[in-house]
Amino acid sequence: MKRFLATAVGTLVLLSGIGLSACSDAGWQYNDYIGVENDGFDKTLFYRNDGQVYGADPSVITVGDTYYLYATNADYDNNNGYIRGWKSKNLTDWEPLGVVFEPARDSWGVSNIWAPEVIEKDGTYYMYYSALNTAWQAAGSVVDEDNGTIAQYAIGVAVSSSPEGPFENIEGEYGGKTYTHTQAPIEIKFESGVALKTIDACPFIDDDGRVYLYFSRDGYRNSSSIWGVELESDMVTVKEGTLTQLISVSQDWERPADTSAKSWNEGPFMLKHDGKYYLTYSANAYTDFNYAVGVAVSNSPLSGFVKNENNPILEADPDIMYVSGTGHCSIFPSADGTQLHMAYHSHVDVEAGGGYRKIAFDRVEFDGDGNMVVCGPSVTPQLLPSGSSEWQNVAPLASISSTGAEGAQMLADGIVSAQYAQASRYEYAMSGDRTTVTFTLPAQYVLKAVMVYDSVDYAYSSEYVEVTIGDHTIRELPFDARYRYLDGDFGVKIPASAAIAEFTDTLTDTVTVTFFGDVAASEIVIVGKEG
Repeated sequence: MKRFLATAVGTLVLLSGIGLSACSDAGWQYNDYIGVENDGFDKTLFYRNDGQVYGADPSVITVGDTYYLYATNADYDNNNGYIRGWKSKNLTDWEPLGVVFEPARDSWGVSNIWAPEVIEKDGTYYMYYSALNTAWQAAGSVVDEDNGTIAQYAIGVAVSSSPEGPFENIEGEYGGKTYTHTQAPIEIKFESGVALKTIDACPFIDDDGRVYLYFSRDGYRNSSSIWGVELESDMVTVKEGTLTQLISVSQDWERPADTSAKSWNEGPFMLKHDGKYYLTYSANAYTDFNYAVGVAVSNSPLSGFVKNENNPILEADPDIMYVSGTGHCSIFPSADGTQLHMAYHSHVDVEAGGGYRKIAFDRVEFDGDGNMVVCGPSVTPQLLPSGSSEWQNVAPLASISSTGAEGAQMLADGIVSAQYAQASRYEYAMSGDRTTVTFTLPAQYVLKAVMVYDSVDYAYSSEYVEVTIGDHTIRELPFDARYRYLDGDFGVKIPASAAIAEFTDTLTDTVTVTFFGDVAASEIVIVGKEG
């Protein structure tokens, strides 16, 4: 049974801050982040997915200390004839850049411009996008497959010398071939020999400089699949003989309940990590609650992809309707390049779903077996990406001991469990009256906040914890009642949520967190900087 946490638009409004509360230690205060909504959190430490940008199919790139966002304008103003952009330094305050790409009216594609993906090479920013090929339609080239007419979409390429645009369709010589804005630069011809519907293009530059393009073959025989090609170094020309199908609908979660309905593998994004290729993709209809992200892994950029048995890696919880339709992602580095975050869209109206979407961000990690893990979807305050603040998570620098069982080191591995199925794998279980976990830093640091992520399973989550920072103790640091509460006899826990204490700057090398009873926790974040 689905549990609804309703507001005017069907989404969950969560608490995120209060004024400082007096502690027993004279002159030392802390903020337990209970009681104030929206902008009450400290933007120099945290961000939160409040739906600041409405749009879909996000592409995010990092340039210095600035994040640039591009998105499909689906239902933003009922106009899909251009691409908008935004920029931010904290993932919360997004400055609109306005229209960053709008094709000339005589271009090959001027409508249904979808899924921009931006990449930089040698100082030039390339935007790949999908559009309805009006020139192809005008020529009367209509393909009838399985008694259905397929509208043809092609892939466009626009360029700019700045991430802020404006982007313009490529013109002139590329790799010995002349391109013009009146002709689609990338038309993928499948086994029929006819260019059919290709959408959701994603470029990727490998370590050796070779360029690849991934996309979805959309709606062929009632199903979409992910394909790839290699491009010439000009970033546009398709290398002959490289077209390869990589994945298709195959796992149970990807199949719609109505077996006669269309099924999708779409929205690809490629990431290389530790020598392996991680191909993320989305499945189910984007209008559906169950739209989610999966991943397939290979040792090669164009072959051998195997879907993760733990898919989906990002999904909404059908029992807690705090978020809906999480999908079509891109992955981008933090400002200092040490972390990865996933950008994705979700529904503005959790109950109704549909095409009205907003953009969200959550951290990406890899476990010891090389599995990609997304620490979300989240709607509560999260620590800013590394390099976006003078403050950072110093917990991984500490030696960790516990009065409970072995394995407390996982509390600083970066992985926040956000799915019930992850609990036994990524959480530290404790039992007995009390368990104290001690973090001893290699030197004294100035500490600013502590975040305690307890179990994603309500049965093992905590009502409160005790936190000691140096000589100061918070006796009962609470978890927001709207993060963890009883709906009748049904226990509800908002995934990827933490009990947060922000306090007076404190110079110390020791933090202890005490848990009570038979509980579990997935991560402890200590926010600090060098003393």
